Amino acid sequence: VGRYVEAAKAFATRPVGALSGPAGRGEAGSMDQGGPLGNLIADAQLYATQSAGAQIALMNPFGIRAALVPASDGTITFGDIYLAQPFGSALVTETLTGREIKAVLEQGFDDVGPEQALAPSAGFTYRIDRRAPVGSRISAIMLGGKPLDPAASYRVTMNGFLAQGGDGFTVFKQSADAVTGPTDIEALEAWLRSAPKRDVPAEQRVT
Repeated sequence: VGRYVEAAKAFATRPVGALSGPAGRGEAGSMDQGGPLGNLIADAQLYATQSAGAQIALMNPFGIRAALVPASDGTITFGDIYLAQPFGSALVTETLTGREIKAVLEQGFDDVGPEQALAPSAGFTYRIDRRAPVGSRISAIMLGGKPLDPAASYRVTMNGFLAQGGDGFTVFKQSADAVTGPTDIEALEAWLRSAPKRDVPAEQRVT
């Protein structure tokens, strides 16, 4: 084991970018919403799949396995992002209607399995009301400041696990015009590298 740990050290410790501060999965008791790190990953996946027409990216918080904590100068290493996303899952961009997007968000609060709010990319927001009946708990879905049109089609990116209906989000399996892109960790590394120091998303996208 020691031999291979030593052999991997240079690869694991190589810098891949910098962050303005720590990016966590959410405060205690709210890790089912992904926190700033979930938003950061969704932004990275949107950026990485724009060539496939992506307008929205959605990340499952349970797929985030560790917070990103930069060094004192903001440096993030490959080992850091691998701890956060160790799966190497290929990204998938597919076409969904606004109605299907609402349906998949509702599946995170359908009383079947643990609750999980998919973390959205920048410009996409929605509201959860746990007091509402199952199937009516998601509202105020907005993209770019405008209400999502139930009848319109949108290009949505998610990881391959979600694309196969993972974590109970089976609506994703009803995909159309699916395009496979880079892996989740490649997308995150590219997003970090594309700025001298990447800001951690601070806005609240899920209420």
